[in-house]
Amino acid sequence: MKKSILFSAAIVCSVLTSSAQIKIGDNPNTINANSLVEMESTNKGLLAPRVALSDVNSVSPLTGTVPAGMIVYSTGGAVTDGFYFWSGSKWLQVQSSANARNNYVLVKSAADLPAPVSGVITLTAGTTYEVNGTITLTSKINLNGCYLVGADATNDKLVYTPATGEMFTGTKGGSVKTLTLTASTTGAKLFNVDLAATETMLVRDCNVIGCKDVGLVKGGNVVFFSVINYAGNTNGITYQNNSTLLLDNTAWFSTNAGTFEKLVGTFNLIEKLGGFGQPMSANSATALDVTGITSIVEAGNLKNTAFIGTGTKVTGTFSKKWEVEAAGLNTEKDAVATGTLYISTPSNTNILTMNSPVKVAGTTTATELVRFTSPANNRLMYDGTKTRTFIVTASMSASGTSGTYVYSFYIYKNGVQIPASRQRTKVYSSYGDIQVVSLVSTVTLAPGDYVEVWTEDNESSVDINVQNMTLSIK
Repeated sequence: MKKSILFSAAIVCSVLTSSAQIKIGDNPNTINANSLVEMESTNKGLLAPRVALSDVNSVSPLTGTVPAGMIVYSTGGAVTDGFYFWSGSKWLQVQSSANARNNYVLVKSAADLPAPVSGVITLTAGTTYEVNGTITLTSKINLNGCYLVGADATNDKLVYTPATGEMFTGTKGGSVKTLTLTASTTGAKLFNVDLAATETMLVRDCNVIGCKDVGLVKGGNVVFFSVINYAGNTNGITYQNNSTLLLDNTAWFSTNAGTFEKLVGTFNLIEKLGGFGQPMSANSATALDVTGITSIVEAGNLKNTAFIGTGTKVTGTFSKKWEVEAAGLNTEKDAVATGTLYISTPSNTNILTMNSPVKVAGTTTATELVRFTSPANNRLMYDGTKTRTFIVTASMSASGTSGTYVYSFYIYKNGVQIPASRQRTKVYSSYGDIQVVSLVSTVTLAPGDYVEVWTEDNESSVDINVQNMTLSIK
């Protein structure tokens, strides 16, 4: 009897080994030709091994070398309950409708987006749309506060094809990320949005390629363009009346034409940091146009941006609200405020009373003014935004109009003498003698404060002629 049982088992093992296919459950003699193992039942299921995974980066509680593809059901561990498979280096959860993102749409064609109404696709509020591949659009998109994203900016693209209109429209902001954006048809724009005052628009990690007109972004509370690659665009983008405009590491290559970035209207804050602009004269290109700015309430910062190329780097002048510190441009900020004036036409300084200082007379010419103006002869006025301490120097040559007397010279701030600046010297009127005098003093100036050079006769009331004078401040 024992021999019979052993013989039967050997036969079963031989059959299983030779067939290389196993059928378990109903209809055991019927198996799909492509199945290695097949299970069939109308009232039973497959129960996977149940383990407690505590760390997706550890094979534990399994041991030894676990081959990639091992599947378990984790329950009671530190990770979320569910099916996991071993990738070769970590456990990855098998996704299902139960653990997939809510309010998420995978966009593989324009048909996956909401149906357009009057030519506008209005995205469903609170939804993330992930673009997969190249999506050709014949209708505009209203972001409606949504998140429109790709996984690979090189391969995930939105292409707007009509000869009129724009890809992005409306008064609502939203986020656009990791996409290539193109509106290459003449007459079309990429952006033409007029954002409501409370809206935020974020565009980052994108390629803007081959647009006839990148377009207009108007209004909004915060407009933020970050890490954008612009190439082959016929005309750039205009930012208008944005409360806070943040441009971070935008790269404008030499293949772009027209005006790359144009600022128009009123802004509370402008920050343009990093990146570069490479306008080329062959493309009639300009990197930045600030002529249309009406006002900046708080500040404008342009720093660490490289301006290169043979085209126009900047059109317009920066107001005192700006701090400019960028390769290819002159540095303009309160920290480098400076100014110089000199007497271009001398005249006698009329002294009416002994020991009564008067302002040195003569027609002066100002030069090298940065955050300074010269609203009157012999006057340098600080035009910055922050109170600063400066070094003021004056050098002059003077001759008397009669006799020989002792004169004192001073630097004055806002018409008030700075005693520490006083220098006394004898000034002669005979033999053609000319006396040289130098002044130096530190002076703290608030916006609108000014400095001048004054003199007095300490022994009489004889006029003096300052023939040459240079007043400098830095």
